[in-house]
Amino acid sequence: MDDAAWCGVANLDYQDVVRDVHADYIRAGAAVVIANTFSTDRLRLGDAGVADRVEEANRNAVAAALEARALVGRPDVVVAASVSRAAAFGIDGITRRVDRATLLHVYTQQASILAQAGADLIALEMISAPDHGEVALEAARSVGLPVWLGLSAERTADGRIAAWQAPERPFDELVQALAAPDLAAILVMHTDVADVDGALESVFAHWAGPVGVYPHVGSFAPPSWQFDPSFTPADLVAHARRWVERGARIVGGCCGLGPAFIEALSAEFA
Repeated sequence: MDDAAWCGVANLDYQDVVRDVHADYIRAGAAVVIANTFSTDRLRLGDAGVADRVEEANRNAVAAALEARALVGRPDVVVAASVSRAAAFGIDGITRRVDRATLLHVYTQQASILAQAGADLIALEMISAPDHGEVALEAARSVGLPVWLGLSAERTADGRIAAWQAPERPFDELVQALAAPDLAAILVMHTDVADVDGALESVFAHWAGPVGVYPHVGSFAPPSWQFDPSFTPADLVAHARRWVERGARIVGGCCGLGPAFIEALSAEFA
């Protein structure tokens, strides 16, 4: 875990570890794995001093996921590739000073590499504002792959559901601004389990297509995730039953949820 590029640099020196992590999730029953490209855009890799290796990092990440799929013998598994809000923020969550044209170029460069590397779809992750969300959508659409829009929410001190790290922006407005008929799915992701239900209501209010959920459990102390051992796979299944009854059709896990959680979901919903 790099202090600036988080897990993105692992694709450069530890591709076998990345592959094996994917394989663990596939063995647990995952139908979709997301390549380790959340923080491999040129700007975030530049924060770590390796901007010149952006193509290598992204190609290696997709290759690791494809290799894991072959290794486990699950050709049906979909390999998504992450394009995230990381280009627009530092690892500390502070907004990066970058103009729209530069951001579009960075996103388009990454999406193009991922598509050429063999990804099956683009998963936009942790989108929390229209400014970077609209640019990421434009870049993702340009490569011709299906696009999942992953939005992140959190509860404010006064109980409202707002966009991630943006208490002034109602999550409902974020969904309304970015939902579009050409998307393959909209997902509530990297959102605390306790806040998912409220966020889902906004998605269902503005979107009639496939809806998904992959929450996080725990907290972030850069550059490492802090796991919560008190939250069990059975706990996730109990929440997921409610989300599926509400209409979610894609369910998984984000930070803090290892293969055991996916195994439990697979056993419940397979």
